[in-house]
Formats: sequence, C-alpha cells, structure tokens
Amino acid sequence: MNNSIFDNNEAEMKSENTNIFDNNAQVQEEPIAVTNDEPMTGENDVYSQEELNDPQMINVTIADSKCPLVILFGPPACGKTMTLVRLTRYLNIQGYQVSPIRNFRPAHDKNYAKLCDGFDELINSDDAAESTNKINFMLVQVVRNGRRICQLLEAPGEFYFDAKNPQTPFVNFLNTILNNSNRKIFAIMVEPDWLNASDRKNYVSRIANLKKKMRPRDKAIIVFNKIDKTNFVTSPGHIHEASAMKEIKDLYPGIFTPFANVSPIVKLFRPYDCKFVAFQTGDYSLSASGTQTFQEGPEEYPRNLWKHIMKCITG
Repeated sequence: MNNSIFDNNEAEMKSENTNIFDNNAQVQEEPIAVTNDEPMTGENDVYSQEELNDPQMINVTIADSKCPLVILFGPPACGKTMTLVRLTRYLNIQGYQVSPIRNFRPAHDKNYAKLCDGFDELINSDDAAESTNKINFMLVQVVRNGRRICQLLEAPGEFYFDAKNPQTPFVNFLNTILNNSNRKIFAIMVEPDWLNASDRKNYVSRIANLKKKMRPRDKAIIVFNKIDKTNFVTSPGHIHEASAMKEIKDLYPGIFTPFANVSPIVKLFRPYDCKFVAFQTGDYSLSASGTQTFQEGPEEYPRNLWKHIMKCITG
C-alpha cells in the first residue's frame, strides 16, 4: 500500500445504481480517500500525524473479545457502507438496538466521534451521500433484550483490497483484528462485471489469503451485491440461486475453492463451507437539486442476510 492513505483518484462518490467500480460513475459509496484540495473531513480529524505518515500505525480497539465480529470485507466502493445502513434499518425495525462502539478509534479521530454522535440521523437519512461520504471506520453493536448479539465492522476498502496494489500485505490494524479471539463472520462482497478479469483474479487471491487467517470456527458469507441489476431475480427477494452462483464462479474463478469441503460425504450435499447470499440495498436517484437519494429495497434481502449471519454466529 502507498504510504499515503489519501488517494485523489478515489475521492469522487459513485452511485449504487451503476457499476460502482466504473471510473465514469459519479457517486462512490465509500470514499475513504480525501482529495488534497477539498477534503471531506480534516485529515487530522480522522488520523493522527503518525497514522497519516504510515498507515501501519493506524490504531483500532476491539474491547469485547468474546462477542462475534461481522466484518464487511471488500474493496473500495463495493457497497459495504450501504449494506451497513440497510441492515441497521432492518434490525431497528425488528426490535434490535444498533449503536456505535465509541472506543473503537482513538480520541484524536474527531470524525469518528461525530459519526457516533449522529449515527441514528446518518442511518435514517434519505440522502445516500450523507451515509457514504463520511464513514471510513465504524464499529457498531447489535443488542437485543440487553444482550450483545454481535459487532459489525466497516473499514476503508483499500485496506482489504487495493486493485492498484493487489499484493500489498494486510495492514497491522487489520491483522490485529484478524488475530483477535472473537468468532469472525466475513461478509465478502462481490458484484457483477467488476473491473477486469485480472483484478477479479487478484481479489480471489486476496480472499484465499484471508481464508488462511480464518480459524475453524470463523465463517464466510459470499454476498452477491446489486443482484437487482442482474437477470437472476424472479420476484422481490427471490432469485435463481444456482444461476447466480454460477455467474460468480465464472466472473471470479476459484472464489469458492478455499471454502471447499474436503469430506467425501459432506461435500455431496454441501460442497462449500461458506454461505452464498444475494443482496440489494435499494434504489438510488438524483433529485432536482442534484442530491443523491436512497430508497430502501425489498425487506427480504436484509432479512435473508441477517438470517445467515445468525446461523454463522450460532452454528
């Protein structure tokens, strides 16, 4: 990874309506980087000077080492932030309490403190840009009846996979999280027609490296985002799963290989030790004022994703 974590080429936001990895798109879901001319937040409001000089010095804290950790894993602008937004809205309606964990980032990260203060407003905003152009790091807890069910982690996509530097090792803060004793559920984001075949091949290699760091009790969910942009949807929330899964196998050759069951008996009825979930966050449109607005998609998608997350937590 380049020493500078601020990449001018990633400062524009990309819309969920388009291929979010298309360089011609105008709205990016997760602008982790900041331009030097017009920063979205002051650089020193997010990172310490030490962190600015060296991303390996970025500091995060997972204080609860017992509660399962759900990690939204994927490259920049793959839909992680809006997945968090949509899932949070769904869980709130279902009676869960979703709130930020404030000690995740050090006190110098003023942007994170502001995000924590305005989390509910940010999540419930119809302005999609308000939910995507501010979040870089976010750790939230999901609580029901006073019991913490899990923690959901959002982090800058470039630290998971950078298409420009695909062989860059995981940064220290991510290794710290991966080596933590929490049970981890990795929601690995994929989408149709992303970048070039070579980029997808490198991403698959990254996932294979991730699998090597997973403990036996850790789980993975392959999340096929933007399923509504494909022909596999038969009705809201219902898809032709076999065809959708084949599409991902064709686009990302070998992506399921690290999760293949080796038991001759088990693999007959469950060839892969991972889940496969189709997902849609919602619809996006421009208002007359030019604001990017967000309308929730069918409830079936977050409900199904949460069902599989819970199976991974309890299974």
